[in-house]
Amino acid sequence: MTTACRTLRVLRYYSTQPTTASVIAEARRKWGLSGIPTPRSILNDDSTPLPPSLSLSEADELDDADYRRNPNTPPLHLRKPPTSPTPTEWKAHRLALKKSFPTGWSPPRKLSREAMDGLRELHRYDPENFTTPVLAERFHISPEAVRRILKSKWEPSTERRKKWTEKQKRQREERLKIKRGNFEKERQEVQEILLAKQFSGGLSLKG
Repeated sequence: MTTACRTLRVLRYYSTQPTTASVIAEARRKWGLSGIPTPRSILNDDSTPLPPSLSLSEADELDDADYRRNPNTPPLHLRKPPTSPTPTEWKAHRLALKKSFPTGWSPPRKLSREAMDGLRELHRYDPENFTTPVLAERFHISPEAVRRILKSKWEPSTERRKKWTEKQKRQREERLKIKRGNFEKERQEVQEILLAKQFSGGLSLKG
């Protein structure tokens, strides 16, 4: 096939392809839309009200007014985003916490009976060094709580102390039992993995 024939076939192919304008005209004729004007783009149509969730802010309305006064101003969808940083939710939350708690978040702490006894013993042993502010800082409680503990003369009975001791002993034994169970379970899993690798030929144990 000569070059002239190829060129003729290409021109004939593209001449028979419908253009965008012809497709639009055919569609408007087919659907009976020849008498209806073409709708405006949403980017250029300001007559349609937006829902409240998509309503523009005052700054955007001012920018739109500036655009109408100065046609050389680029439209909103072609403008670059602002360079000034906008705080996100976590940063705004952190700033609010710093404003509410300048010295940091320090929730009230409840001391155990043993800690209260130790606090009293320290104050009784050296009241000049272990003052109320020092004890409050060491035990992470308020000075008012330290004063209440030092002022309190209540002492639990021997029977109650015995019950507390037994309760703490049971709790320690339960924690140790859970730890031992977890350790034994992990040890069995490791043994199963090693045996599986040994039988599959992926691991050679040195004897």
